[in-house]
Amino acid sequence: MTDPFNSLLSTIQQKCDDTAVDMFGKETTSRWKNPSFAAIMENPDSVGDMKGTCGDCIKIFLKFDNNKIYKASFFTDGCGASIVSADAACELSCGKTIDEASEIDGEDIVQLLGKIPEDKKHCAHLASSALQEALGSWLKKQG
Repeated sequence: MTDPFNSLLSTIQQKCDDTAVDMFGKETTSRWKNPSFAAIMENPDSVGDMKGTCGDCIKIFLKFDNNKIYKASFFTDGCGASIVSADAACELSCGKTIDEASEIDGEDIVQLLGKIPEDKKHCAHLASSALQEALGSWLKKQG
């Protein structure tokens, strides 16, 4: 016999999942539930920290090898759109030179995600700004 409370919770969770898929698409919703790059990196070579007008904060951590980004991760206290945007920024930056990564902007992140609500696109630009801040920090350290 199924517990009515658990059944209700399952129904609510399914409705939330369906709404997320409608808003973000299947792939982006999957990224939100299981981001590949979510971690506070120990001993990063550089960090970019940006706070959006919405109040979300995104930190991008980078490690370099021969002037290429070989590892990236992020932390955010923000919404699902901030999570997927920061995750996408990390994905796009890995393996890139500083010059290549400096060209990554919010529209590149939106394009990779495929589907993001118009009122959440600012999160992609916030993630891009955090990445650019991390790159700037690295360049400053290099003199």
